[in-house]
Amino acid sequence: MFDWIYSGMGWILRQIYELLDQIGIGYYALAILLFTILVTVVFLPLTMKQQRASAKQASLRPKLEALKEKCGDDQRRYQTEMQALYRKENVSMMGGCWTMLVRLPFLWGVWMAIRSPLTYILGIEKGVIDKAATTLKIAENAADKELIIVQKINELGAGFDGLKAQVLDMNFNLFGLNLTEIPVFSLNFSTVSWIWLIPILSFATAMLSSVVTMNMQKKTNPQAGNMGCMMLGMPIISLVIAFGMPGAVGFYWACSNLVNMVVQICMNKYYGPHTVLAKDAAKTVAVRKGKELALKEQQ
Repeated sequence: MFDWIYSGMGWILRQIYELLDQIGIGYYALAILLFTILVTVVFLPLTMKQQRASAKQASLRPKLEALKEKCGDDQRRYQTEMQALYRKENVSMMGGCWTMLVRLPFLWGVWMAIRSPLTYILGIEKGVIDKAATTLKIAENAADKELIIVQKINELGAGFDGLKAQVLDMNFNLFGLNLTEIPVFSLNFSTVSWIWLIPILSFATAMLSSVVTMNMQKKTNPQAGNMGCMMLGMPIISLVIAFGMPGAVGFYWACSNLVNMVVQICMNKYYGPHTVLAKDAAKTVAVRKGKELALKEQQ
């Protein structure tokens, strides 16, 4: 259903890589980083809209607290008056959640493009991929068939010269780490591999992003501290998931965590609750002054 999105994401990633290659810095990891920044910039208007919606909701918190005291234990009355308040203030109760839903298919497309580089990045036909998998004795239903092919590309014979040339022409390494390799966690630490650094990097950047975000929210919402366990739990989940995904996926998450953290800091500075409230108040004052000036001119 979303195959066109996967192909589109892969095509863009390939174009970035080739552009970098032309200037002598053709690294898959660098292409992923620039691709992450590009995706973030494209969705920046939606991010701004979501931030403004969240800021507006935060600015209504004192009024909502007053409603709670007014309504007491009458939840039905509270819900009715809360909805009326949101309509009066022109604030969506969804708080910009729909913008996240719009982004999901594209984020999924990025993940699929990175996980299936032969199909979506290099544009190799399915028949060639299946034939290579058969030659390498890879199960037809293997979850990461294409990544295994990339890792074993030198084991293919002369009949796959075209496939080998395309794969070998792309530098999938990051400081010696093969980003097509899947880090697999084991309690047998004698099997520790350097590729474990990728999930750890993903965890560390997610943790940093969560801490920064939580500290920003505490300034405008003292109750944000109660969500600490949930916010800090997400990095642990990302760590667990990254230990079953290609290194490129974990690296993409790490890049995304850092880029989104920078964006969030900027959004909080220019579209934080206090800033949005001050701008809205200034607009209200300007409109009122305009009406007063118009009345004076009529008189």
